Parts: sequence; C-alpha cells; structure tokens
Amino acid sequence: MDLWDLAKLMGRRWYLMAPMILLTLAATTWALVTIKPDYTSTGTIMLIPPADRTPLTQAELASTNTWVEVGEDIMATAVSISLNTDATKKEIASEGFSPAFEVAAQDRSSILTVTATAATPEAAKAAVQRLEKQITQEVENMQARYKPKPGRAITTQVLDPGDTIEVVSSKVKRAAVVIVGVGLLLTAAVTIVGDNILRRRARARQIAAALAAQGDLEPDGDTDVIADSDRSGRNRIPAPVNGAEPRRAINVSDDPTTVVTTNGRGKKAPATTDTNGSGLTVSYKSAEPDDDRRGVEPDDATIILPLGNTPWAGREGRDADAETRKR
Repeated sequence: MDLWDLAKLMGRRWYLMAPMILLTLAATTWALVTIKPDYTSTGTIMLIPPADRTPLTQAELASTNTWVEVGEDIMATAVSISLNTDATKKEIASEGFSPAFEVAAQDRSSILTVTATAATPEAAKAAVQRLEKQITQEVENMQARYKPKPGRAITTQVLDPGDTIEVVSSKVKRAAVVIVGVGLLLTAAVTIVGDNILRRRARARQIAAALAAQGDLEPDGDTDVIADSDRSGRNRIPAPVNGAEPRRAINVSDDPTTVVTTNGRGKKAPATTDTNGSGLTVSYKSAEPDDDRRGVEPDDATIILPLGNTPWAGREGRDADAETRKR
C-alpha cells in the first residue's frame, strides 16, 4: 500500500479518520497552551589590559605577569574553556542557577559572551550575572600566582549584565511536531485496522445471509424424503410416493435375488431364472412402466445387486451346478 492507496482508504473511511484528526489537533493545542517556552539571557564582559604602562624594573621582570605578555584575547579564550567544563556547571547548578549556559570568546577579541537559558526571564538573567562574577574571579585566580602590583594585572568590565532576553520556543515546537507525527501514525493505523475489521464483518454477514437463504428452501412435491428410521432393517416395502407404485425393495439375504426390469411399453416377456456358478440366483421378470409422465417413454432399467452372506462358490459349487442342469 502506497501513499495514494492510504489517502483513498482514509477518504473512504473518513468516519474513522476524522475522530483521530480531531484528537491530534486537541493534543497539539493542549501542548501549545500548557508547555511554556524557555527564556535566554545574553550578557557580555570584556577583559581590560593593565592600567599601568610604565616600563618594568629588573625585579619586576623576574616575576612578570605572563598573561599580560600573551594578551587579553588569549586569556579570554582560556577563561571560556575553563568555564564550559562539567565541574563549573555542577558548581553553578548546586547554587540554584540554571546549568544551561555557554561562555564563548569572540575571535581575536577580549570580549566574552555569556548565554544562559532558564524557565523564566529572571532565572536566566540571574544565571548570566552569576557567570560574569565567575569570569572575574577566574581572571584573578589565573594571575594570582604572579602576584602583580595594582595596575599591573588584567581586569574585567561588564558590558551587558544580561538585560538582553529572548523567548525560545524550540521546546514547544518539538513537542508539537512529536504530537502531530504520532497522531498521524495512529490515524493511519486506526483507519487500516478498522477497514480490515469492517471488511471481515461484511463478509461474515454475506455468508450468514447465504446460509439463511439456503435454510429457507423447502422440498417440493417431487422430492422424496427418506427418514433415517427407514434406512435400518433388512426387509422393507416403501410407501407409495406421489401416487405411484414404488419399486419393490430388495431382500438382502441369502435367498436368490430378483431383478425387476422394464422391457418397453405395453409388452410383457416371460420370467426367466438364471443360476450361475457363484450361488447367486437372478430372476428376470417383465413389468409394465410405472407411469407415462408427459409422454416420456421410460426405457431405462434399474438393477440392484446387493451381496448376501453366501460366499463365492469355488470348483465344488460349479460341479454341483452342472449336475443340477443335467437333471
């Protein structure tokens, strides 16, 4: 089944598809109303070079600040790497702030961009401000080993405390897409399964109707009904059927068997008896046709030869028959 066949099936079984579509729309609306979007706060902080630019003395050169030598941009990159670790995120989360943050250093610049995402605008802004304090502390700790004099160390300056807030609706969109996708799959599944069930029920009703129609058929006047009780016993003379004299029943015994034949219309032939070597005596007797129905002349013969309990004669039986004929 391709998409076109599925579309035709849904169109034919629209009463199965419509409730599922409505249910999917209701679930999507519920998700859009109940699922709240996230909020992202963005702040910026810049690393400031040392204020004192006077030449260093020989004693100061022996313990010079290496970060001042490499530059503020290199230090900004190092700070961003240090704050994006899992240890820092766990520390921030333990203090009650959102761990969904990122610290990025701009290329060849001493400016750091801090981004934090939280459920409310206030929580996102608070996380950004906490990270800016963490950056300032990290810069001081990285230079503390060199014990720089005042004015000889790199400092920080906050440019944006996190006032830039945006609404992030990606979570709501993902939920809506998932609900719509699952709803469409369930709609297709319910339509296909329901169509199969309805087809089976229709086929069962057709079979039941056909069986009921066969059961309503009654036997007509030309139909002979034989009861089970009439099939037992050895000697039985059936009752007349439709006003006509029935054929005589055959005596299933060890006695000679008589076969009644019809030799044409209005003619009689003498009865003859034939005894063969098998011990079975067959007597032929002419009989008139039972009936001339609508001018049809019966010309068939009915021969019924049931086997009795007499075994098939052997050579001794044939010799006895020959002696009987001579007499």
